Amino acid sequence: MDASELKILMKAKAGDNESFEILLKKYEKYIYMNTKGYFLANGEKEDLVQEGIIGLLKGIKSYDSEREASFKTFVIMCMRRQIITAIKSSNSKKNKFINLSGNETDESLREEYAESSPNAEEIYLYKELMEEFTQYTKEHFSDLEKEVLEKLFQGYTYAEIAKQLDKPMKVIDNTYQRIKIKVKNWLKEFRNI
Repeated sequence: MDASELKILMKAKAGDNESFEILLKKYEKYIYMNTKGYFLANGEKEDLVQEGIIGLLKGIKSYDSEREASFKTFVIMCMRRQIITAIKSSNSKKNKFINLSGNETDESLREEYAESSPNAEEIYLYKELMEEFTQYTKEHFSDLEKEVLEKLFQGYTYAEIAKQLDKPMKVIDNTYQRIKIKVKNWLKEFRNI
């Protein structure tokens, strides 16, 4: 990070809106890249962009220039985490009806659940899709890629995965990049069937 960007970062950290706007403009493309392909249950694409901006704000506020991570790497991770957390939270709300006891439910909640509840055909297709993806991972993923994917599904961060698997974070990041490429290839194959 050069001195001018560090100065802008420090001003933004102190609450300067103009400096924040400069950083937002610089990192906005990463927000859009991280929201691509995701959706919120009962939400809009713009909601995910807002979550990305919140992640950028959190990254600005909590970045420590004394650490080894670059600001760009750190802030992109913060944006990604914020977006993923919003998605998980939004999707977990779909199950709120199940988690309530009988006396806490009301008719409007039952109607909301009924509207968002998957039908038997959707459940069957989802299971079939997951079986095909599982088979694909068995045939095309290395053991490390399978382990990393499983840990990512469980919600672990790169650092936590690296520690658990006793691997450098760069190895985990490279593995994640290979997983993304293989998943994209699988999706292309799946759509062409």
